[in-house]
Amino acid sequence: MSSTSLVLTRFCLSAWVGAAVIFVINGVQDVTFQPFDSLVRDQLISLHFPVYYTIAWVLLAGSFLGCLGIRGKELISRRRANLILGLVVIALGISLIDYFWIYTPLEAMITPPGSPRPAEFRIYHQASKYINSVNILLSLIAAILASLPVQSQNKISEQK
Repeated sequence: MSSTSLVLTRFCLSAWVGAAVIFVINGVQDVTFQPFDSLVRDQLISLHFPVYYTIAWVLLAGSFLGCLGIRGKELISRRRANLILGLVVIALGISLIDYFWIYTPLEAMITPPGSPRPAEFRIYHQASKYINSVNILLSLIAAILASLPVQSQNKISEQK
């Protein structure tokens, strides 16, 4: 069971980091593409970001469940398992905070699409960029920690 949980954790964390990076690259290209006017840009934001957050929550929740399965097992150290779990919980919490307190107000500011943006838009947009960067960085660190080699069965036997 613990090896399946480790595979789930590794897969979900790596998939989330990869999906987030691809999303950011494509999203930035979409909203900075000169032929698109502000109406199209606003529509793209409203169309893409709910999918971004849904993918984040599904993959981070999968990582969380995987982490619960590796804690206290002999596959990786308890300290490393707890660190991965802590990073996943923080990343999941950050994504929830970002969605409800930053993205939702941002989306309201661009509704209806093409409407003038209030002065607060820039502040919220900057906050969203920074918080998403932290989320992806924490997830990347957790993915790296989860992907490090595990103890071999020989070492586990020798420790007993």
